[in-house]
Amino acid sequence: MILQIITIVTVLLPFQVKAWEDDKVLTFINQANPILQAQHNVTRAYDKPDTVTWALRNTSLSGRLGFGGTDFRDTPFTAYGGLQINIPLSSIKEDREKALKLVTEAKETDDLSTKVITDMAQLRTLEAEQAASDVRRKFLKEKAAWLKQRINQGFSSEMNELWAIGGKVNDEDALIAKIDVLAKTQRYKLSKYAGSEWQTLLAYLQGHNDALGG
Repeated sequence: MILQIITIVTVLLPFQVKAWEDDKVLTFINQANPILQAQHNVTRAYDKPDTVTWALRNTSLSGRLGFGGTDFRDTPFTAYGGLQINIPLSSIKEDREKALKLVTEAKETDDLSTKVITDMAQLRTLEAEQAASDVRRKFLKEKAAWLKQRINQGFSSEMNELWAIGGKVNDEDALIAKIDVLAKTQRYKLSKYAGSEWQTLLAYLQGHNDALGG
């Protein structure tokens, strides 16, 4: 009876699931996702250049070579050189295109975040179900061991309950195996959002807490 009470207390204790953090996963995906990276690069192409870049784009050298000299020089040829600076007018169209690119990038980020959060919630559910099933299985096995001890002591009436518990243990084993496959698939699906960095994210989701650094 003491063993049974201890086992029940064990079941009531909170079970643990894999210690990965939602914010870390979401941040890593936002930084590594190839679609978001491409969209960000497109948006950056519409950024206004700094002073040096602006000068290089809008400054040009001009020159001309002539023959016969000038009124002030008797040389047989004349060379002219100059620096030409073009000052473009402010373009409302370019500003509008920049704004549209920012809106598109924000929408892409929001859409991806929604998908990632949904998939993370699904993975959390599977891991919680797996942990709960593991606790139930442990309880049933401990109870089965206690019943075997009772039967060895001569309480043959416990045999039917022992068989029933054996069936429940088998059910939990099958459930855990099923959830394990689903959870692995979900981790793989979630990690693929990170593009070429998917293996790093997968390692983190599998419990390697230092995989993402920090």
